[in-house]
Amino acid sequence: MTRSTTDEAAAPQLPSPKERRRLREAKSLSEEQVAAAVGVTRATVRSWETGRTSPRGRKRALYAKLIAPGPKAPTTTPSAVVAVAPAPPEPLPAPPPAPAPETRATVAAQAEAESAAEDKRASTAKIAAEDKRGSTGEIAAEDKKEGGAEGGAETVGERRLSPAEAFDELYARTAPALVRQAYLLTGRRALARESVERAFQLAWHRWPEVAVDRDPAGWVRAAAYEYAMSPWHRLRRAHRHPDAPPTEPGKRALFDALLDLPPAYRRTLLLYDGVGLDLPETAAETEASTPAAAGRLMTARAAVAERLPELA
Repeated sequence: MTRSTTDEAAAPQLPSPKERRRLREAKSLSEEQVAAAVGVTRATVRSWETGRTSPRGRKRALYAKLIAPGPKAPTTTPSAVVAVAPAPPEPLPAPPPAPAPETRATVAAQAEAESAAEDKRASTAKIAAEDKRGSTGEIAAEDKKEGGAEGGAETVGERRLSPAEAFDELYARTAPALVRQAYLLTGRRALARESVERAFQLAWHRWPEVAVDRDPAGWVRAAAYEYAMSPWHRLRRAHRHPDAPPTEPGKRALFDALLDLPPAYRRTLLLYDGVGLDLPETAAETEASTPAAAGRLMTARAAVAERLPELA
């Protein structure tokens, strides 16, 4: 085994990118403080917290130590521990007599039946969770057809999707909505489709990382938003001007109000009120602090409400 392989195996494990940000804010550490302590730039710390890159070597160890959660406080105070004297140990009870052979057989049969019932409950719960997430329509169809039969549930529940199947399922489930969101961000239909295609291309090239992410759809969404809102698109002739707005008066007014917002405010409003993320998740995805994201959200809402009083 090479030295680099040994170092990677001994490297400390890091939480998910969003959890890294939460741990840092829980310790009241700013990005500048973490960057100075580890010896990197603020932009590097942001890339670690958004999942674009991960620290390595000595920097990984320092970063993991900085954001590691502190030890939990003991439930009993030291003074109380000193004041309470240890009680003398009670004598151990005598072991119960060995059961008769027929009793042992009955107990074994009962334990086996309980184990089978527990396996059935676990398998049914797993299928219900998969159906709720909508990760595979096959499970839902099988449950409806077989009425939750144990044999069919185990066959479907144990089947694992291949990487290509999992990627196709993620694309089918999230791509249409992502195109609409990118259109609201940019006002350009062709750029919206191009942004989503580029995001999924990047996700496929980095699928081992994306597949184990806590929120693969969020990973792709962040990549699509970043590409869609790049200022370089203004230099491209095809994307210099927005497309024609919707013809319906209500939709057109909302569309114009959104495009008049600064890009960061537009993205914050879309993630919070449109996608439904909470404030810390919105802040993490927009690479802003939670108070800054809250300020952007309130300003964007006020600007839209001024144009559309009925939305206030």
